[in-house]
Amino acid sequence: MPARRRILPSTARPATLRAAAHAEPDYGQSDHPDWRSVNWRAHLRAVTIDGRRVHLVDIGNGPAAPILLVHGLGGRWQNWLENIPRLARGRRVVAIDLPGFGRSQLPRSEISLAGYAVAIERICDLLEIESAVLVGNSMGGAVAAQTALASPQLIERLVLVSAAAISIREFNPAPAAALMAVISHTPLGKPEGVRSAIRRRRARHLALATLVRHPTLIATDMLSELVGGRGAPGLAAAMTAMIAGETAGELAAIEVPTLVVQGREDMLVPLADSEWLSRQIPRARLETIEDTGHLPMVERPVRFNDVLLEFAAAA
Repeated sequence: MPARRRILPSTARPATLRAAAHAEPDYGQSDHPDWRSVNWRAHLRAVTIDGRRVHLVDIGNGPAAPILLVHGLGGRWQNWLENIPRLARGRRVVAIDLPGFGRSQLPRSEISLAGYAVAIERICDLLEIESAVLVGNSMGGAVAAQTALASPQLIERLVLVSAAAISIREFNPAPAAALMAVISHTPLGKPEGVRSAIRRRRARHLALATLVRHPTLIATDMLSELVGGRGAPGLAAAMTAMIAGETAGELAAIEVPTLVVQGREDMLVPLADSEWLSRQIPRARLETIEDTGHLPMVERPVRFNDVLLEFAAAA
C-alpha cells in the first residue's frame, strides 16, 4: 500500500489569539535601518533571461560576498523587507522575484527547481556576482540547495530557512489545490482582499496563523507586503515542481558552510526536516528559534539578521 500523503507535513499547531500577549518583546520588531525609510524604487532592476524579464532589488555594496535572497512559494522579494536594509549596510544585497512570481514573467520552459537554479546562475552572471551567500526560505530553500549542487562555484555560504526540501514530498496537493481554487473566487484570493481582512485583528490571526506564529504582532504594512504575492501565475506549477523535486539524496555533496534556520512552531515545514538537513549536509549547523513559525526573517528580524550576518562573516 502506498504511503498516505498528508495535508500538512508538520504536526505543529497554531497559537491562540491570546498567546500573542505572552510572546517575547522582539517578536515582529523591525530592525534598523527601518525598511520604511528606504527609497526602494531607486534600487529596483530588471534583467532578461531567455527573453523573459526577471525583477529584483539590488542595494548596498562592500568588499564581502553579496547576499542573494530567494523567496518561497507565493512570495516575492518583499518577503525580505525586514532584512535587506540591515544586511545592506556593509554588503551588496540582491533579492529576486523568481520567474512566475512578483513582477517577474513566467519562464519559457516548464517551472522546475533545476530551472530556478539556472535562473539564479544567470542572474549572478548578469549582475557580475562571482560568489554569493545564498539564502532561501521555504521553496526558496529547496531552490538554494539545488543551486549549491548545480553551481557550487557560485556559492560561498548557504542559508536554508524553513527549507521545503524533505517531507514536502509527503504533502497532498489535492486539498490545497481545491482550496486555492475556491479562495481565488473570493476577496481572499486577491491581495487587496487580504489587505482588507488583515486590518481586523481576529481576521488577521485566522488568515495568517498557519504562516506566522503571532500575526497580530506583525505590523499590518509588513503583512500587506507579504500577501501582495497572492495570485502569482507561477504558483500552481511551482508547487508541483517543489513536490516533485528530489535533492535529499544529493545533500551530502554540498560542501560549503551551511546554516539551517527553523522556527520551532513552523506549521508548514517540520523541525525534524531541518534537523535532518543539518545532519546530511557535512558543514551545516542548525539554528532553532522558539515560538516562531514559517517566516523567521519576518517574525524575528533582529535575531535573524544578527545570526545571518555573523554566519556570513565567519572565517
